[in-house]
Amino acid sequence: MQAVILAAGEGKRLRPFTDSMPKPMVNVQGRPILEYVISALPGNVKEIILVVGYKSDAIKKYFGDFFVDKRLSYVFQAEPKGTADALCAARNLLTSEYFILLNGDDLYHPEDLKIFLSPRPTVFVKHSKTPERFGVCLLNEEGFIAKIIEKPQNPPSSLVNTGAYILNHEIWDVPVAVLPGRELYLAEQIGDWAEKRPVCAHEVKFWNPINNPEELEEAKQCDLKAIFPSLN
Repeated sequence: MQAVILAAGEGKRLRPFTDSMPKPMVNVQGRPILEYVISALPGNVKEIILVVGYKSDAIKKYFGDFFVDKRLSYVFQAEPKGTADALCAARNLLTSEYFILLNGDDLYHPEDLKIFLSPRPTVFVKHSKTPERFGVCLLNEEGFIAKIIEKPQNPPSSLVNTGAYILNHEIWDVPVAVLPGRELYLAEQIGDWAEKRPVCAHEVKFWNPINNPEELEEAKQCDLKAIFPSLN
């Protein structure tokens, strides 16, 4: 099985930490964020496709071609055109029927990702106190994803998209959503996909996005030794 990890971000809101390194390489309790992301993946993932961009040499130097018994491949996103564009960069390397996609600068819990052992189209979600900052997820009566609204001013729900998904190749049959700024957003595309077939909503018990110094500090206060015992 394969995983795609989006690791091309520059992380302007995390300056000066990202002046000399890409956002996924920012240090949290002695390790780069990306190391925790890779370590959270279940054992059935044998290959990781890393979509890199800003200062990508730092990622390649640290992780190489193999890391924690997983083979790593790299594709380059030349311009920051959004998450759907980043996924498209990895398309030619995706050969498994299902794949898991994660942000390379968010912390996820290994237990939450174990549902990839029995894959089906899924959006990983969590309730947030600031849903207007994220993609808000609406569910239908059966509990499946009905719609994803990107950063609404008046959120109709507190349930948000964590940027983690289980996808299959059907996603390529759905037109990519182009939002203001000409960025190509995967969340909107998956919302459209959910209108055509059931897409599960899996509520995670832990998710720590790291988009600003406050969230970075929160990550530094987490009990990561308990979450990632294999790294102790």
